[in-house]
Amino acid sequence: MEFDYPINILLVDDHPQNLLSLEAVLAEENYNLIRAYSGEEALRCILKDEFALIVLDVEMPGMDGFETARLIKLREKSKSIPIIFITAKSREIEHLFTGYSVGAIDYMVKPFIAQLLKSKIDGFVSMYVINKKLQIQTELLHQRSLELEKTNKTLMRTTIDLIRTEARARIIGETSIDTMVTFNNKGVILDINPAAMKMFGYREDELVGQSITKLIPMIAEETNDVFRIRDHFRAEKLSDVMPIRKDSSLFYAEMQLGEAIIEAKEIFACTISDITERKIAEQEMMQAKEEAELAARVKTEFLAMMSHEIRTPMNGIIGMTDLLIDSGLNKEQQEYAEIVRKSSDALLSVINDILDFSKIESGKMEMEQEPLELKSLIDETFDLFTAKTRERELTMEFYIDQELPAYIIGDITRLRQILINLVGNAVKFTESGGIYVLVNKLAHQGGFLEIEFTIKDTGIGISPQQIVHLFKPFSQLDSSMTRKYGGTGLGLAICKTLVELMGGSIRTEENVEIGATFVFTIQTKPFYFSEAKPKVSIAVEEMSSPVSETAALKIILAEDHEVNQKLLLRILQKLGHSVDLAENGIEVLELLKKKQVDLILMDLQMPKMDGFETAKAIMDNVPEMQRPTIIAVTASTSEKDIAKCLALGMAGFISKPIKIKDIQQALKQHFPEKL
Repeated sequence: MEFDYPINILLVDDHPQNLLSLEAVLAEENYNLIRAYSGEEALRCILKDEFALIVLDVEMPGMDGFETARLIKLREKSKSIPIIFITAKSREIEHLFTGYSVGAIDYMVKPFIAQLLKSKIDGFVSMYVINKKLQIQTELLHQRSLELEKTNKTLMRTTIDLIRTEARARIIGETSIDTMVTFNNKGVILDINPAAMKMFGYREDELVGQSITKLIPMIAEETNDVFRIRDHFRAEKLSDVMPIRKDSSLFYAEMQLGEAIIEAKEIFACTISDITERKIAEQEMMQAKEEAELAARVKTEFLAMMSHEIRTPMNGIIGMTDLLIDSGLNKEQQEYAEIVRKSSDALLSVINDILDFSKIESGKMEMEQEPLELKSLIDETFDLFTAKTRERELTMEFYIDQELPAYIIGDITRLRQILINLVGNAVKFTESGGIYVLVNKLAHQGGFLEIEFTIKDTGIGISPQQIVHLFKPFSQLDSSMTRKYGGTGLGLAICKTLVELMGGSIRTEENVEIGATFVFTIQTKPFYFSEAKPKVSIAVEEMSSPVSETAALKIILAEDHEVNQKLLLRILQKLGHSVDLAENGIEVLELLKKKQVDLILMDLQMPKMDGFETAKAIMDNVPEMQRPTIIAVTASTSEKDIAKCLALGMAGFISKPIKIKDIQQALKQHFPEKL
């Protein structure tokens, strides 16, 4: 069959052999067959071309067929495109209902009958051709209507010129449904139509002969009996005005002004539309927008407050437990303290997941772009699970593609968070065997790298019915697993969002013989140091030995929370440093007047004068040579607070809950010559 225009049919399937089968069925027809290997690629095709039909596979990695169909139907220009699902899934009621609920017109199960599929496609193409012809005819009709409308307007002006006042009054008064008023160059109203009388509440004889400013006072300037229309109304095609009704009430309106020369006299005509309802709707929408923005700000502030209020007591629990464990307990006491510490770490993990998810929902999650070393990143991740894997005698191995550079640009904290979550899950659900991590280069184009991470284990695995729920928030495989393994059900949802923020995607491999396999990709850039040894700190180093007691620093600890005071005082004194305590910024400034110190460890949220105000006061009033190093100690890890700390001149920050190694690392970093 020959067509006057291309008949585009989109074939979507992640398996090339399936696409070849579909193309073979339609080979004899004069169709333009376009391939897409994923839901994302299909959406990009929809944005570029017009399609008569979409043949869509259901089971695809990343975005499946159902989700792809939903997004297609949401778009105005593509919502009417017929979709035929072709899938290896059975024709169960659940799948059929899902397929038809997302907008499909047919649902076929592989292996399909080629002739049946071809006949259906031919039928839908015929419908498309008919609709296309109707569309073209409609466009031609619309074009002719516009031409007729233009001709009609010209004819109306000619009629007014020829028949003058009587013809004008008849045309305007009897045929127009819009509010129309004509007036001369002195502003005197010549004619009004019935719609104008209804809008303003006047009779015709009450307005004809009166000034147009009686209805629209802002339209003109009248000085010394000279009437002059304001330039704004002459220049603009549509203008917002506030006309006055007979009862003196004002209303929102839109006015269009036109002018003509009749018998060497200037005549003006204006149409007026009441837009009060639209204005009210716009005001309500603006108010709703402001309320939504306020709610978002309140949510962000609440999140920051909760972060501080929750992490502060957790800081005390974890820190004091660390000190207690190191205090020479007997075996039973040591066991109790270890249980407290493990429970605290589990609670902190839950808190971090909830706060991260809230931050993602509010759109406050931002990615840093710093150099990081891939091997060190994976080594550090594996180190976290060494104890558990040794206990179960699990193998942990990783492989990094030799074609990948040693360093890349990215957010080491968030990439580590993804790996810790996925490797942690693998360890959690694996009782024997091993965990394996593969890092491969997929592509390197235009200076950008696409890297694929594969995490495979030999654990309990994931059933096909459970895979669909994996990356949904608060979703766990089943209640019994929740009781056995714990968790919030947020980890994989957070991983999915973080991976997408890094320009990649995440999925789980199906049909594996044993265990589970997760695969995610990221988009990044390689990084090469100009010197042989980098000066940039790529990853936080673990300190194995305490600071020498002879290398004492003079420190002010600014902290208002009693438990945190005792914890930090004990840690710093144990490390051999001299410490003065201040409960707010005012006390910090008073101490600085009396003595010179090396370091201020400062909480950001203190009464009377908080950490931000205190830092600014120190920078403004203390000479640079006498100015101590300031490190923020905070439960808030928001990008905004961190940026503000650095902008005020603080040297860095330590996040609560605080561990001894965090203090050691910070002191070693900022005072290498003294430690």
